[in-house]
Amino acid sequence: MYKIMIADDEPIVLDSLKTFPWSDHQCCVTCFAENGLNALHTLESEKVDILISDIRMPGMNGLELSKAVKERSPETEIILLTGYAEFEYAKQALSLGIRQYLLKPFRFEDIESALLSCIHSLDNLESRRRQQTYIQEKLQLISPLLTEQIYQDLLEGRIGDYSEKIAACNIRDALYVVISTQSDFPGSSLDIALYAQIKELLNGMEPEVYLAQGIDIISCILCFNAKHSPEFCEVASLHLCEMLQKTTLQELGFHISFGISLPSSDIFMLHQLKKQSVQALNCRSALGGNSLIMYSEIQKKQDHDIFNLTMYEKKIQKCIVQNQKQELQQTFRQFFDELLQSAHGDFSYIKKTLINLVVLTYRFAESYINSSENEYDAIEHLFRCESMETLSKESLSLLESLIQTGSSSFGDGIAERITDYLEQNLEQNVSLDMLAQSMNYSAAYLSRLIKKNTGQSFSELLLDLRLKKSMELLRLTDMRINDIAAKAGYNDVSYFISIFKKCTGVTPKEWRSLAKLGEL
Repeated sequence: MYKIMIADDEPIVLDSLKTFPWSDHQCCVTCFAENGLNALHTLESEKVDILISDIRMPGMNGLELSKAVKERSPETEIILLTGYAEFEYAKQALSLGIRQYLLKPFRFEDIESALLSCIHSLDNLESRRRQQTYIQEKLQLISPLLTEQIYQDLLEGRIGDYSEKIAACNIRDALYVVISTQSDFPGSSLDIALYAQIKELLNGMEPEVYLAQGIDIISCILCFNAKHSPEFCEVASLHLCEMLQKTTLQELGFHISFGISLPSSDIFMLHQLKKQSVQALNCRSALGGNSLIMYSEIQKKQDHDIFNLTMYEKKIQKCIVQNQKQELQQTFRQFFDELLQSAHGDFSYIKKTLINLVVLTYRFAESYINSSENEYDAIEHLFRCESMETLSKESLSLLESLIQTGSSSFGDGIAERITDYLEQNLEQNVSLDMLAQSMNYSAAYLSRLIKKNTGQSFSELLLDLRLKKSMELLRLTDMRINDIAAKAGYNDVSYFISIFKKCTGVTPKEWRSLAKLGEL
């Protein structure tokens, strides 16, 4: 029930208000006062929800009392009573946020109307409080996950409007440093082991540390107290990386290198800090493995030497025309080594130059060997490469695929070779990756080649071969449906029957009966 105080120096008014049915409106009068000073003194020890006060009272009038109450408890609702219909009083009441202003003599209906308005405001306030409490409780549950997602998005450059989310998660001001690492012998299994190792070592350091798994780089946000100096943050980051290097070597048996960004107090700079750390990390190609490289150390070495891209472009084109894969690999290694030296560790420049070389080579392939790779779908993922090793490996793989495209060993016989392999391996859980590995091509390139030579996607071709195999066995043998499904590459006979009926309109059993009757 809402608590009410009545402050009025007229006994007749007090007696009248005492008879009002307050309980009918979930209210109760808890205290009375004959003047404003007594009312204010009582309110120091007793909180009320609604104050009903006369304006004209000795010592402290109703307007002065209302102002004092609003300063101490802004959510308190106030109803003012007066026998003087003066505009100045109403104006002062409105300036204090008081909307209920009644003239004496008043009717119970007037009091009821004013009371209901106050109750409505209090109910809304209570509803908002409950909603806010509910939101805060839920936010406490998801705050760690939301904070991690915010850091991940900012690290990847997905900024958007995160100001409110940052405030909601209570992310405090900090000095940020981003460190990036990768094994000196990159590989998916090593990267997974390294990520798990670092995560274990950093466990319990939140909210000072946030770890992020990129495409081929592991990055970590270090959040230092804002009172520290940038120099302190760089030294502390260096010591942490040294500790991680030693522990990784002891536990996993291989070396790792780290790139360390500059410190920044701007949380929206995290993506730029990551770029700095990755650029520093990629300098290990020139400095050697097991390195700790500060971006501040390479920042002044960004001038690029003159690099003759055209010369290497012509050499690589010649290798493609003459189908010289080994010569292409050797030329690419020379090109990449010279590019590293001329770029002075600027990864952005290196990536731009490499992608430029691949695009130019693809354009040449279109016109010279009639390659169908004119949409550059395969090149798109180069833009997402974050490490020097991955970028180099993927670029060379794309250039080598052009030799395969132009080779005379390809062409008319490719469909037969693919079909032969699939027919021989139908019972296995054959996949596009398995097929590509057996034929020594990239999966993406082979997928496009299948479409070009057969008019079907890999999955469509495989489905046709499996149906053909199952129909042959249904027609020529008395094997059980379960065994036929297995021979056609289906471990789940129910799924096999469903696929078969979807493609033929009948079940395998019905198809066998129709075949025996000569109706197929």
